[in-house]
Amino acid sequence: MDKFVTKQETYEKELEDNEIIPQKKNNENSPNNVQTSNVAIIDNEKQNNLEENEKMNNLLTNNIYDPSQWENIDTKLRDLLVEKGPIRDNDLNFPIDKDRRHFSTTFYFKKLSNGEKFDRRWLVYSKDLDKAFCFCCKLFNSTTHGSGTNQLTIEGTNDWRNISNKIKNHEPIKEHVTNMNAWIDLEMRLLKNKTIDKNFQEQLTKRKIIGKKCC
Repeated sequence: MDKFVTKQETYEKELEDNEIIPQKKNNENSPNNVQTSNVAIIDNEKQNNLEENEKMNNLLTNNIYDPSQWENIDTKLRDLLVEKGPIRDNDLNFPIDKDRRHFSTTFYFKKLSNGEKFDRRWLVYSKDLDKAFCFCCKLFNSTTHGSGTNQLTIEGTNDWRNISNKIKNHEPIKEHVTNMNAWIDLEMRLLKNKTIDKNFQEQLTKRKIIGKKCC
């Protein structure tokens, strides 16, 4: 009798265990769990969006268009800066250093042999740092380091005594030319996309107007 009871109890326990396991599996795949998973994904997306917006707000507050802010450049920021283009304030009173020298807007232009002036669009001035930078090399992460001629790329320069030579030496280097081409290429693509979007919006507007007239 005892043996029968023991076997019966064992059998019933096995039945209970077999019912519990599928129930756990079903609970794991239940709509509530799926909903919880979806909520977690949405929360993560919201958090990422909040962090992205906070980052952009901080940049805007700190004058996003000043080279001093171009440390961690992602695709969105680079596209924005390229679309806006180099910002120049020609009415600034540039600070004077201990040698009575300062930045000048004349550095923005290269005088050609025929007397004409060529605009160095790539040269920008940081009001926050009182330094000159290369717009395209700063944005496109040039690999140049160290030498004085390439200070325009990394940390900027305020060596106003030698700025003319630094500019002349920077213009022909391979990295600068490569970054200039990358800048122009992105600028053209952004302009093209903007034109396409504008034409698309105009076509939609025309279709809506025609649809209203037909009705």
